[in-house]
Amino acid sequence: MKTRLLTLLLPLMLTLSGTASAGVVVGATRIVYHAGQQEVQLPVKNNDRDTSHLVQSWVSNIDDQGKPDFIVTPPLFKLGAEREMLLHFIYSGAEKGLPQDRESVFWANIKSIAATPDALKDKSKLQIAAKTRIKLFYRPAALTDKAAQEAYKKLTFSRQGNTLRVTNPTPFYITLQELSVGGMNVTSPENSLPAVSMMIAPSREQRYSLPAKAKGKVQWSAITDYGGKTKPLSAELP
Repeated sequence: MKTRLLTLLLPLMLTLSGTASAGVVVGATRIVYHAGQQEVQLPVKNNDRDTSHLVQSWVSNIDDQGKPDFIVTPPLFKLGAEREMLLHFIYSGAEKGLPQDRESVFWANIKSIAATPDALKDKSKLQIAAKTRIKLFYRPAALTDKAAQEAYKKLTFSRQGNTLRVTNPTPFYITLQELSVGGMNVTSPENSLPAVSMMIAPSREQRYSLPAKAKGKVQWSAITDYGGKTKPLSAELP
């Protein structure tokens, strides 16, 4: 059993996920939880110089239904100005309670609300709670990190009229960073959450509407375990 601390590979990562939550930022854009780990740690930092924040954290299923077998400690805490705290994500289910032949994905949720200044405690005020969500991937022991980084190369593409079909034959979740046909960008469906709609589940497919007159090669890149972007690839579109 071993503990892994999510490595902060780029300073920019401290601002990517948490910019919307006032002074509270999280130290990664995604979490990979390897089977057999005792826990995974995620840094949470309050960049405000004078204001503390109340922070709540929990894990939810990707469809926000049911209760996953993950706990986060501490679930609720006060984060002082310019202070940092480590969140501990722990799998609490059976040893093989999740599929062992493919990845599973969840949301890691971090919600914060700023403390009320003393001068405003007796006055009417509007307080806004900000929420950050990043993906938490459970990776079974049989699946290697190296294979995960190569998985996007195995995507296949086909065209049916004005629809692009993207098939993922691997046991990994693959989230597309860029997708285009003939130099024309292919985007997520209207009113969808790109973080979900641009993600292709293991042994599944996603379909996207092609821009009018889009012809030529398909080009794509994916998001790595560390939130970076893979090298773009291209292929002929059948």
